[in-house]
This record gives sequence, C-alpha cells and structure tokens, in this order.
Amino acid sequence: MKVIVCDDYPLIVKHLIRTINQVAPNAECIGFSDPRDVLSYIETGTSDVAVLDIEMPYIDGLTLAKRILEKSPKTNIIFVTGHPQYSLEAHQLYSSSFIVKPVTADAMKQAFEHLRNPVSDLNESDIKKFYSGKIGLGSNIRRLRIRKGMTVPQLAELLNVSAQTVYRWENNERMPDIVKFLMISDIFGIDAKELLK
Repeated sequence: MKVIVCDDYPLIVKHLIRTINQVAPNAECIGFSDPRDVLSYIETGTSDVAVLDIEMPYIDGLTLAKRILEKSPKTNIIFVTGHPQYSLEAHQLYSSSFIVKPVTADAMKQAFEHLRNPVSDLNESDIKKFYSGKIGLGSNIRRLRIRKGMTVPQLAELLNVSAQTVYRWENNERMPDIVKFLMISDIFGIDAKELLK
C-alpha cells in the first residue's frame, strides 16, 4: 500500500508516518511538507491513500485532494486537520476519513480500517497464483473460520453468499472472486497474502 502524507510542518509529517506505520506496517509512506511537491509526484507516481492537512500554504488540502482524485479517482483521502469546520467540505469530496488533530494511533487505525476504496497488498503474481488454482485456499478458509468459532452459514451471511457457495470454496470446487477474497481476509483480520499461504 502506497501512502502520500502531506502537512506543511515536517515534524507532523514524521509523526503521521510513524503513526501510519504502527497501524499499517506494510504501508510505504512518502512524506511531503509542500503540497506543490505532491502535485509533481502524482504526475508520474500513484498512491492508494493520501493523508492531507487542510490549511497549508500555496495549495490547501481540499484543492490538493481534488487534484489527486482527478489523476487517480480510487485514491482514499484522509484529512488530518486542527480545523473541524472543514468536515462538510471533506465529506462532499467523498473522503474516507476526517481526523481532528492531535492524531492518535486509534483514530488512524480506524481510518485505515474504513477506507472507501479497499486496498490490497496483493501483487500481480499473487493474483495469478490465486486464479491458477495452484493454492489450497479452501483449507485456509476452513481453518480460519473454525479458529474464529464461526459456522459456514455465519460466514456466508457476512459475505452475502449462500452456505453452499462457502462449502464449495472450502472444498476447492470453486474460487471466490477477488472482491469476496478481500472481504474474507478482512473478516478474519489477516493480510490478503496470509490467506494465500
């Protein structure tokens, strides 16, 4: 997961990156203290999440978010600000979260757990392996379901599928699509890569 962090105070950028690394250890964070540098970065680079201050010189965070979303509409925007009066404007931009400073690890964790556009750490080779049928995904699903004390019908209800579909997955007769796969990893609270092992 690639994360852009932008705040006009470099110390706050460092604090935010430390906090993000606590709650999302696999995140690759790129910090900026000048929003103009973010605009330069997005010309060639991409990100899954952008953590933005709102009141910054040169370009405010709301305008910066719009520019990021023009280039990459699936980027999750998390606003971090000391000015709660911007919450409505942030909401109108379909941001994932709005955190009022000071930022706590719990607030950041909640923001990353409720991203508007889910992010996976799967790479292209993982996805090929997933669809090749070379992994025993069914036994992993069964093992994790049992460990969580969950029945097949309970898991099926959470995934909005039939119990028969879950039985077929667990017996490796069928494979969940990639969206259901990500939902399964989220339900069991594990990284998507772990589910492939």
